[in-house]
Amino acid sequence: MNNPVIKEALNYEMVFSQDEIKRRQYEIQEKAIRDYNSTILYNHNRQEGLKEGLKKGAEDKAIEIALKMLENGSDVNFIADVTGLSVEKINEIKK
Repeated sequence: MNNPVIKEALNYEMVFSQDEIKRRQYEIQEKAIRDYNSTILYNHNRQEGLKEGLKKGAEDKAIEIALKMLENGSDVNFIADVTGLSVEKINEIKK
């Protein structure tokens, strides 16, 4: 309490807390900031989920194509070229 900066901050807080209009404006501003941050985080997580889903869907489709190509007797290296899957992954699918 001997620090003049802390005393000034406490005095400002006391005056501020007694002014209902300023306090309400502050609360509205803080809510807007929290809402904004929450929206940004939600959108970021949603975009990451979409990217992950698209990647998974593309891999599932590549596996489906590889299975059809294996059924038709295509060469493993050719299937790897066409689908983008690794030879190891195609050999796993083959089993």
